[in-house]
Amino acid sequence: MKLRFCILTILALTNTTLFGQVIEKCDRAILLSTSNKIGQLTQKEIADFLLTFGKECRNNVEYSEWSNELLFSLLDKQTELALKTIEKEEKNIEKDEILDNLSEPIHDTVDLKDLIAKIDKVKISVRLKNEIIERLKTADGKLN
Repeated sequence: MKLRFCILTILALTNTTLFGQVIEKCDRAILLSTSNKIGQLTQKEIADFLLTFGKECRNNVEYSEWSNELLFSLLDKQTELALKTIEKEEKNIEKDEILDNLSEPIHDTVDLKDLIAKIDKVKISVRLKNEIIERLKTADGKLN
């Protein structure tokens, strides 16, 4: 009986570890996965991507540049799902880090005016929409 209990406990812990993995900040493996599926990401995959943003990533140049580029690409290609995921996960993600990224696009190839227009059409909380749009306007002012 004790052996069965031990085996069941080990199996339960293994399943939790395999399927309930915690997303780590600055995780480049998630960036790679996001990059490979951009435009076809699920809400869970977008949430996982957003969970990688953190203050501790600021000095990680490779992560910072790649995540910034992916963030803008995601907002452009999956605007509605990305915004609704940000809204849904607002308490779990480091929203201020994401907003800071929106203020500082790495590449000037982003059409910020077009992106602002797309975001303005999505039905999310007015507060969150305004925060995002203000950051994008700040970025547009820096690029022009």
